[in-house]
Amino acid sequence: MIQLKFEDRVKVWKDLRDELETHPRPFHRIIEFCNKLPIGSKKVNPYDPATQTLPWHLLDESSFCEYEIAQLCAYTLQLTDRFSEANVEIHISKDIENNKEMYLVCLDRSIVLGYRSEVLTLDELPDNVVSQKIYHMPPLQ
Repeated sequence: MIQLKFEDRVKVWKDLRDELETHPRPFHRIIEFCNKLPIGSKKVNPYDPATQTLPWHLLDESSFCEYEIAQLCAYTLQLTDRFSEANVEIHISKDIENNKEMYLVCLDRSIVLGYRSEVLTLDELPDNVVSQKIYHMPPLQ
């Protein structure tokens, strides 16, 4: 997707959102999409509210940090009719056993996307993964 012009990236993203409306496994489909995005070396401070980037600005990037991928995943869900009423959060979390930071997208305090590229329920998340901060995504219009 990154090799495409900006307008074509927006189209690919719109097609993904349309696909999620009826896909039998929408969460697996969005993870599959996000796993193909290139991860770059830039870092943003996820604890700083000013780093909340609007989705079309994210699409203008040539690579993403892991936090930006979580943001794009969250925005994608919010901009579908199917999940537009859902409570979407980004959990800035840490695997305390491996000292690894991760950014999990949580939907309605139930579905968790992003842990080891899997779809889990909140109850299935290992106890060693601890939320450090929860960012409640504001509703999009």
